[in-house]
Amino acid sequence: MALPLDRDWGYVKRSNCARYNYKKSVYSVNPYSHYISIKLKVRFSKMVNKSVILCVDDEQTILESLKIELKQAFSDQYLIETAECSEEALELVEQLLEENYEVPVVISDYILPDIKGDELLKLIHAISPATVKVMLTGQADRETVENTLKHAKLYRYIKKPWQNEDLVFTVSEAIKSYFREKQLTDKNQELERKVTTFYKFVPVQFLKLLNIEEYDKIKLGDCVEKNMTTMFADIRGFTTLSETMTPQENFKFINGYLTQMEPIIDKYNGFIDKYIGDAIMALFPTCADDAVQAAIAMLKKLVDYNQGRQRAGYQLINIGIGIHTGPLMLGTVGGQNRMDGTVISDAVNLASRVEGLTKIYGTPLLITEQTYSSLTDVSQYHIRVIDCVTVKGKTKTVTVYEVFDGNSPPGIKLKSETQTNFEQGFKCFHNEKFEEALVFFDKVLESNENDTAAQIYFNNCKTILSMIMPQSPHILIVDDTPFNTDLLSRLLTKNHFEVSVAENGEMALSMVKNRRPHLILLDVMMPIMDGFETCRRLKADSQTQDIPVIFISALVESVDKVKGFKVGAVDYITKPFQRQEVLVRVRTHLNLSHLQQQYQLKNSIVINNCELKAKIDRMIVHGRF
Repeated sequence: MALPLDRDWGYVKRSNCARYNYKKSVYSVNPYSHYISIKLKVRFSKMVNKSVILCVDDEQTILESLKIELKQAFSDQYLIETAECSEEALELVEQLLEENYEVPVVISDYILPDIKGDELLKLIHAISPATVKVMLTGQADRETVENTLKHAKLYRYIKKPWQNEDLVFTVSEAIKSYFREKQLTDKNQELERKVTTFYKFVPVQFLKLLNIEEYDKIKLGDCVEKNMTTMFADIRGFTTLSETMTPQENFKFINGYLTQMEPIIDKYNGFIDKYIGDAIMALFPTCADDAVQAAIAMLKKLVDYNQGRQRAGYQLINIGIGIHTGPLMLGTVGGQNRMDGTVISDAVNLASRVEGLTKIYGTPLLITEQTYSSLTDVSQYHIRVIDCVTVKGKTKTVTVYEVFDGNSPPGIKLKSETQTNFEQGFKCFHNEKFEEALVFFDKVLESNENDTAAQIYFNNCKTILSMIMPQSPHILIVDDTPFNTDLLSRLLTKNHFEVSVAENGEMALSMVKNRRPHLILLDVMMPIMDGFETCRRLKADSQTQDIPVIFISALVESVDKVKGFKVGAVDYITKPFQRQEVLVRVRTHLNLSHLQQQYQLKNSIVINNCELKAKIDRMIVHGRF
C-alpha cells in the first residue's frame, strides 16, 4: 500500500493502518503497530503534475487487486495510491492537495475499521468537492447509498465482487467527468474574472438602472431617465502638484487617493460613473442624503490620508465637492465597435459648476437648493446658505449651501456660532443693503477671521460702497493762509462738499492717514514742507497715491506748473483763482478719479449672481443705491 508522499522521497510502504509521524525523510512508527518502512529511491520531483487515483479498503488483497487492474488499464497515466483506513485516506488526500496533486477519483469500501465509507466520502467531499466518489462494497444498504449520493455526490456504486470491465469503465468515465467539470469550472472562473473586470469599467449599478441583466445584451442607444443626485469631487491645485512628479508618481498618487475615496461612495449606495483625471463623478440613485453623507465621510477620510502624507513628507492636498439633485439621462453613446456609458443632463453640468464654486468660497463642500430640499432632515447636518449664483452657462439663479460637517471641530463651532450674523448679512447683501451687510460680516470676521466666504462678502461690500460717489465728497484744503482757506471752504461747502483744512504739509499727511479725502487742494509755498514735497510723499505712499491732487498757487511760471505735474498733480490752478473754475476743475477730477477707481475695482468684486451684478453696475453708474 502507498503512503503519503514525502518532499525528499517518493512514498513508504507499511502493513497496517495506524497513526504515523514523519519528518523530512525519516519516518518514526509506533512500536505497538507493526510498521514496515521502506524508502523508495524515486525523487518526488519526478511525480510532479500527475493525477492520483485513491483506493481505500481494509483488505490488503482487495487493494492489491485494484492497483493491478487500474495500472493495467491506465498504465502510468495516473498514480495509484492506497489506504487501509479512513484516517489514513483523509491525511493522504490533504497532503496530495497541499502538494498540488489532483485527485480525480476516490474508490472506497463501505466497511472500514474506523469510520464507514459513506462518512469518509462525505469528509473527502468537504475537502475536495470536485473529486469523483465511487463506492465499492457488497454490504451497503440502499439508505447508505442514497445518503452518500445526497451529501457526497456519489458517482457510482459497484458491488463486490466486481467485473474488471465495469470497474475500468466506471473509473475511466469518472476521470472524464472530473476533467470535464474542471474545464467547465476553469471556464466559469475565467468568465467571472472577465465579468468582474468588465464591471470595473462599467459599474453594475449603471446596467441595473438601464434594466440590463447581462452585459452582452448592451446595445448602443440604451437609455433611461432618472432623478438622482450627482457628485463631483476634484483635487485642488492638482496641475501644480503634478508638475513636481514624474508620470509614474502621478499615477501612483492619483490611484492612492482614489482608492481611499471609492469604497466610501460604494458604502453610501453610490457608484462612480467615471474618473476624469484626478476628479470623480459619482451618482447616487437612492437619495440625496447618501451623497451628502458620502461627501462628509470623504472629507473626514482625507484628514487621515493627509496625516499619512505628512508623515511621509508629502504635500497635503485639499478637495472640493459639488452636489446637485435633478433629472438626468443615463445611456450608451459611441459607435458599433466602441461605446461607453454616460450621463447627459443639465443637472450633471450644474453639479460640476457648483464644485468649481468651492474654490471661490474656500469651502470643501457645496450643495444646491435642489439637494438641500431633498434631504430627509436638514437638522442632521451643519448647513448655512452661501450664495445665490448664476453658474456658467446658465441664466437662472441657484441658491448654494455649505455643508460644514467635514470641517474640524473648532471650525464647525465657529461657523455655528456666527451662522446667524452670516445669514443676516447674506440677506442684506442680496437685498442691496450693503452698509448693513458690511456690519454683519464684520461681526462674523471678528469671531472667525478665517471664514473665507464672510471675507468675500465683506470685501464686496467695501468695494461697492467705495465705488459709489457720496452726495458730499470730502475735500482737503492745505494752505497756510487763513484767508484762502476760508474763501475755498465757504465756496465748497455752499456747493455740497465736505471740507477739512490743514495748515501745512505735515498736518495734511497726518490727516490723510486718519481719514482719506476724495481730493486735495494743495498750496505750494508753505513753511517747513512745501506743496511739491507734500505731493511727492503722498504719491510715494500706496495708501494715498491714487488721491487726486490739484495745486492752487500764486506761482504762475511754466517751470512751476511743470514741476507740479511731475510730482503727481492732476491739475494746477493759479491765484487769484476764479470760483467757477475751481468748482469745475474739482468736479471734473472727482469724476475722472471715480471712473478710474470703478474700472480698477470692478473686476475685484466676487459676485456670481448675474442679476445682482447688473443691478450693482447700474447703481455705480448712477451714483446711488
